[in-house]
Amino acid sequence: MLTSEAEVLGLSPDASSTKAAQGLQSPAKWPTLGCDESAVWGECQGSGSKPYQTQVDLSGPSFKCSCPSRKFPCKHGLALLLLRSAGKVAQAEARPQWVNEWLDSRRDRAEKKEAKAAAVAAAPVDPEAAAKRQNKRWSRVDEGLAELSLWMQDMLRQGLATLQLNDAATHAAWRNMAARLVDAQAPGMAARVTQLHEAASVREDWTALLLAHLGQWQLLIDAARRREQLPSQMLADVMAAIGWSQDKAELLAASPAVADTWRVLGACQIEGQGRLVERRVWLWGEQTRRMALLQDYAHGGRGDERAWVVGRCYAGGLHFYPGAAPLRAMAADDCTLADPSGNASASLVEHSAAAQSWNDMAQRVAGNPLQTLQPLMLRDARLQRAEGHGWQALVMHGDAPRVLRLDLPDEQAWTLLATSGGHPLLLMGEWWDERWRVLSAWHVRAQDEASLAWALSGEVQ
Repeated sequence: MLTSEAEVLGLSPDASSTKAAQGLQSPAKWPTLGCDESAVWGECQGSGSKPYQTQVDLSGPSFKCSCPSRKFPCKHGLALLLLRSAGKVAQAEARPQWVNEWLDSRRDRAEKKEAKAAAVAAAPVDPEAAAKRQNKRWSRVDEGLAELSLWMQDMLRQGLATLQLNDAATHAAWRNMAARLVDAQAPGMAARVTQLHEAASVREDWTALLLAHLGQWQLLIDAARRREQLPSQMLADVMAAIGWSQDKAELLAASPAVADTWRVLGACQIEGQGRLVERRVWLWGEQTRRMALLQDYAHGGRGDERAWVVGRCYAGGLHFYPGAAPLRAMAADDCTLADPSGNASASLVEHSAAAQSWNDMAQRVAGNPLQTLQPLMLRDARLQRAEGHGWQALVMHGDAPRVLRLDLPDEQAWTLLATSGGHPLLLMGEWWDERWRVLSAWHVRAQDEASLAWALSGEVQ
């Protein structure tokens, strides 16, 4: 369970939610407050006639609130946990009915999910019907990828130097290509088109960036054309890159759970078009020494009820998606917040050494070159601001220093620099196209332990 104000505020989606939650810390604003070993609940008087019913399942923690906020967790959920961490919520003899109904519904959903996975595993497969559905979708995907290939060829034929990425007509052309790929049931490729245009529009090295991605896209198109000759794991990587989603029940049935104590290394939320919010959470297996990515999407910010606390450990299993170098996983329902276990294990510190960390990434990229977003953690990293180049991390690699460009909001970077006090830190983040988005920083106090010092907060662009 969460025991400190810092841990609770680490769940806040942004600074305004933090401030609003702190303004609701007075028990007088909560006509009803109560907790037990499993949950904490309360009713907070808002602007309407009825108070908002707020409840938190402490095993996640998982949140639910009747307020209309699209933020997760909302200010009421944060305030409720702040009150509890401050010892201002008394133990209750019994829960209100609305709390019991929510907790029961969560258990029912978990049981139904487990039963569905068991039914999928036991059900006879109709290979003919499955192949027919698969071929129908591949037909549409092939048409979309063929159009993408022609579009790329036209772009190269005209010359990348002639592109005006910030021009309205160019913007419309990229947006239309992405929409065409969505229509062709290739949403993963559509997202890559949108992300590349957004990144290249603000990068000085945009021509090199474009050329690298266009080449990778062509390799993906060629792999899709040769899909019948690909090994099953490579085909799974190609389909994932295109945007083929896998039924969760099928994943649970096909992928055995990897049990471990999973430490949350970092997390971020990114709001895209149509108020679609993507949440990414990076985990580290303390015993398996394995990296995992939990990735989910929600419209309007209301998705998975579970929150993941950076720096804390969760005991349970993860089901990994198929692939040659699998990163993405889905948490099993038995994955619950463990008791505070102090500092990170020696395995985390060991794998943050520069040689080891770069080697780990090289192996993942060699296994699946289509996975462009990679986790990267490096110790002995110093933050610096270079005139004309923005924020950088200086990391020793052998006897030579290596300078890494950071993708970090200015306000967050200054906070991180102040936290470091000018001393080296263990930094963890996402590596994408020679840019490092730092998600967390850790103090290494010895060769075998590290403690969380800072974590990225709020939505990122």
